[in-house]
Amino acid sequence: MNTIDESKLPEPPLGAHLISPRKGFHHHGLYIGNGKVIHYSGMARTLRFQDLFRLPQLFRYGAVVKTSLKRFCEGHGFKIREHPRAKFSGDLAVARAKKRLYERSYYLYSNNCEHFVNWCLDDTFRSPFVTRLLWAFALVGFLMHRWVVSRFGIRVSEQESVFVGGFFAIAGALGMGHLTMETMQPAKGIRGRERHNRYIGRIGTKFGVLLAIPLSLLGIKCRWRLFAAFVPYFVPVWSGIGAYFIARDNDMRERIRLREERQVLEQIKNKPPVCNE
Repeated sequence: MNTIDESKLPEPPLGAHLISPRKGFHHHGLYIGNGKVIHYSGMARTLRFQDLFRLPQLFRYGAVVKTSLKRFCEGHGFKIREHPRAKFSGDLAVARAKKRLYERSYYLYSNNCEHFVNWCLDDTFRSPFVTRLLWAFALVGFLMHRWVVSRFGIRVSEQESVFVGGFFAIAGALGMGHLTMETMQPAKGIRGRERHNRYIGRIGTKFGVLLAIPLSLLGIKCRWRLFAAFVPYFVPVWSGIGAYFIARDNDMRERIRLREERQVLEQIKNKPPVCNE
């Protein structure tokens, strides 16, 4: 594999969101100047064969560290992701990153390197990679359910078909519910408001699981096979993510309202007194 000499690349701007490719994923970091990057070190390097036996530890452990640009890239180079509507940039984004230095609360699904950099710049814990991963799991589960139950249903009675389909419905809903819950797991580095939003999202996920199972069983009973295979894998995800985004939107509106109230109070406080003669 060809390595890239990062010293020959143009220096990134201060507070730039750096993305360095790895095999099967990308690593994210925030450039803080002088050839240094702050990033979450969990899953920072390219995986080797011997690492497959350490995946649970690699997924779970890691710290926010400051390293050289060369060490961050490991010869893979980097590209810059633009944040045209960033709430924080330059020195402000760097200051936010430094506040979380040495935090050890890495989790692949809910507090990874992409979550960290997006929080520094946009004040949101977002990871499009994790979202795509969730939908990919749901799609694979749906297709397997659809194929296996349909093929199996040709050779068995209606009662046996309901039993097999019910097993897949329960297993699929619980599995997708677990993965969705993991994406909203509260971590130590996550602020109180975001923890509350994730709590609402986890409640929504549980509700989605409880709703998906009887709906899927009803679909099997009524021979709505496509519906029965679709529901247990997608409803928990929709319900959980939907509840989370509604809570986050309400949180954002509340913060904007409080900020506007503070600005009005500051204007009133700083307004010069009117002298009556």
